[in-house]
Amino acid sequence: MSQLRVAVIGAGNLGRIHTRLLAENPNVQLVAVADPNPLALKPIEEQFGIITVNDFQDLIGQIDAAVVATPTRFHHQVASTLLGNGIHTLIEKPVTDCISDAEDLAHIARRNQAVVQVGHVEQFNPTFKEALAKIGQPKFVQASRMSGYTFRSTDIGVVYDLMIHDIDLVNSMMPGSVMETRAIGMSMFGQNEDMAQARLQFDCGAVANLTASRCSFTPERSMQIFGTDGFAQIDFTQSKVTLIELPSWIRNRELDFFHLTLEQQAFVRNSLFENILKKREIEVPRSNAILDEHQDWIAAIKEGRDPKVSIEQGAAAVKIAKSVLDSLNTHRWERNNLATTGPLAKLPWNDAGDAIPETLSPRPTMTRKAA
Repeated sequence: MSQLRVAVIGAGNLGRIHTRLLAENPNVQLVAVADPNPLALKPIEEQFGIITVNDFQDLIGQIDAAVVATPTRFHHQVASTLLGNGIHTLIEKPVTDCISDAEDLAHIARRNQAVVQVGHVEQFNPTFKEALAKIGQPKFVQASRMSGYTFRSTDIGVVYDLMIHDIDLVNSMMPGSVMETRAIGMSMFGQNEDMAQARLQFDCGAVANLTASRCSFTPERSMQIFGTDGFAQIDFTQSKVTLIELPSWIRNRELDFFHLTLEQQAFVRNSLFENILKKREIEVPRSNAILDEHQDWIAAIKEGRDPKVSIEQGAAAVKIAKSVLDSLNTHRWERNNLATTGPLAKLPWNDAGDAIPETLSPRPTMTRKAA
């Protein structure tokens, strides 16, 4: 196999990013971009000068692989058709918004020997790899993923939109399975949750606290990992890792801290972080994670192996996300302030009898007065 014939299904923001990177990739031939909306396809035609179609099924027989960058609710419909025709697929995260649909895609892919990569792109972030290499087995994780309200991915809530990145990262680093989930969240603007906090308890004893919001004042993508051999704080945005590695004599409990002399206590107290728990800050060289994701997917297709983020791994993340939503729905912030399955019955300020703020009221259409 020389060049893979590839298509991009979906011409939204992520679809355009995939299109640009694939158009520049010498290992593939970008055959076309598909989207039912002609207005979404027009700028792609103008920028890249490639073929566009409204129905992705018109491309079957002309492509070997495809990127599925449609809204999440269409992932199963599109990917099942592609995989059923033996077309290798990269499916943006979450792989689906339904456990049974994710498992169905896994079955179709295996039956047709199609390679599926799921777009959990943080797995290709070099800061994550750098942190895990230094801390031993993770035991406790705290992660925060915050953004403003972008009006993208509004067909899903913040758990499937943002938190699922950290769900996948945490699940991939733990040897066990999630045995208990507790969560709380609320909706601010739409029909789905916009803020959520979850606590995941793994059967190996590890715990993860995950926070996600898409109505935050400041963006944040961070993770703290406490492991058997040390501690790591990851700033995904700044590509920086802060490390504290435990000396072997602390890990092995070779010194009894409760029977130190006064002089020894003073030494520990005054130089703990300078001489014992030394902090290192590492600036990790940046990389294009989506490009690295493409390269791994293409290599997996050519080598006949599983990619870094398999369809089964993507399905496992969906299963945990669903447990978060199930718990979240039993711990409502307010009576009518959360709806993960349909529109809000009433806005909170209507319940209180307050008027809708003027800044949120529809503006009247401006018309020109006749001369």
